[in-house]
Amino acid sequence: MPASIGKWLAMGGIVVLVLSMAPLGACIDPHDSWWGTRWQWMPCALRQEHAATPATVNPLLLYLGMLLSVGGMALAWRRYGGAFTGLVAKQRASQAERSGQIFVGNCAYTTTREELRQLFAAYGAVEHVHLVTERETGRSRGFAFVTMGNAPEARVAIAALQGTTCRGRTLTVTEARQREERHGPRRPRG
Repeated sequence: MPASIGKWLAMGGIVVLVLSMAPLGACIDPHDSWWGTRWQWMPCALRQEHAATPATVNPLLLYLGMLLSVGGMALAWRRYGGAFTGLVAKQRASQAERSGQIFVGNCAYTTTREELRQLFAAYGAVEHVHLVTERETGRSRGFAFVTMGNAPEARVAIAALQGTTCRGRTLTVTEARQREERHGPRRPRG
């Protein structure tokens, strides 16, 4: 509902912006109404003539039109997930379903990307291994994400590797879930 209201506000704002321009010149009948004058001026201004039709701008209508247009667009924009947040989340979810996204937990801190790649390569094509590390030290945080070529291969790998040991630790291997959106203030870094 707010999106449709936002669209109507934006369109109304554009109309007010157009009406903020008052024509001057020969193509306007001085005895005509204010509304009719503006709509008669439009075809005159749009004609391919050598001299431009002189006009003046009403600042009050100009600012009102700008406010309505920007406010309407912001209202419509916010409705669709505050930018493209909702759309991006849906695209990532569908991409995760097509390609097998796997979460690997309880990894040893010394586990490398290549070890994980070799472990999962026995069950299908491994597209990418993302070993999550700490920003400051670069040390592994003990979990990783593995992307496999397709979902059936990923399901087979999950079933086969869940509970196996790697470097003395029992791995937790599950299908990766989408990250939940965080609301509220972020923690300061440093």
